[in-house]
Amino acid sequence: MQDSRYKKTSLSYDSYNEKDENDDGSGKSTDGFMKKYSNIIKRRVNYTQEMCRKHKSVIPRMKRRPNLLVNEEHKLVYCQTPKVATVSWCKIFLTFSGFKNYSEVVKMSVDEVAAAWKKHVPHLSHFPAEKQKKIMSTYTKIMFVRNPLTRLLSAYNDLLVAKNTSTGKQLRFQHRTSKDVLTNFRPGNTSKSYDTTFRDFVKMIVSKTHYIRNIHWNNMHSVCYPCDIDYDVIGRLEDIENDSNYILKHVGAGFKFPKQTGIHFTNSSSYDKVRRSYATISDSDLQDLYQKYKYDYILFDYDKGLPRL
Repeated sequence: MQDSRYKKTSLSYDSYNEKDENDDGSGKSTDGFMKKYSNIIKRRVNYTQEMCRKHKSVIPRMKRRPNLLVNEEHKLVYCQTPKVATVSWCKIFLTFSGFKNYSEVVKMSVDEVAAAWKKHVPHLSHFPAEKQKKIMSTYTKIMFVRNPLTRLLSAYNDLLVAKNTSTGKQLRFQHRTSKDVLTNFRPGNTSKSYDTTFRDFVKMIVSKTHYIRNIHWNNMHSVCYPCDIDYDVIGRLEDIENDSNYILKHVGAGFKFPKQTGIHFTNSSSYDKVRRSYATISDSDLQDLYQKYKYDYILFDYDKGLPRL
């Protein structure tokens, strides 16, 4: 039975449904696809800019630029928002850099990609100051967002649920973080297993005294600073293939974004999976979550409630 606290919500754009529209591989012309998604993305960016102006007195300003990846050939700048298709886009930037061809890069593991992009993909900070200014004023700047509830669940599954594929570094992070969470939110716990539940995790997230900062669950607006950086594209995970293919076509990449199977250990975009996980969360903690991510909801035009994907 569906939890009565939740309702499926569609995206709040009122004149189209991004997910249900056909992409350029379904019979519509490439020109039609590009025009359509140009309008969608402009509307999205304009909305975020409007909300930035409206709430500028309360949204924290950028103190230092985020880590921005740069490709000079395609004149593209990318801000990574963890848990929002970063591995897929790092693979694209590795291909752009000439590290390997795309058919090889798409087969790389998450750990292989993480090690490779740090070595082979230029960062904005690597360029002289004058060159940085030119890049930021003339290149296409992109970032991606997703519903805050599914992003949070994905971070929990990825970082705090032990898997057979977890590396030693990942297991140490899981153990250290789980120990801190269980100490503070499960008093009297004597188990030596690191079985932090999603409910425990959420209590840490909304805590004012025991919150553990981590870029994987920090507010998206404080990772890429859309109120300080004029992004040309704000893509959505909910329509990742179309948004990404628009960008790739726009910069002349010569290949398409890989089809998403939806089968992944950390894939938290299934409505039923999200509903079951959030059914364990109290009403008060859920309201605190909405407050915690308030400006992600506002800036990126997400409705409260569980998403319909």
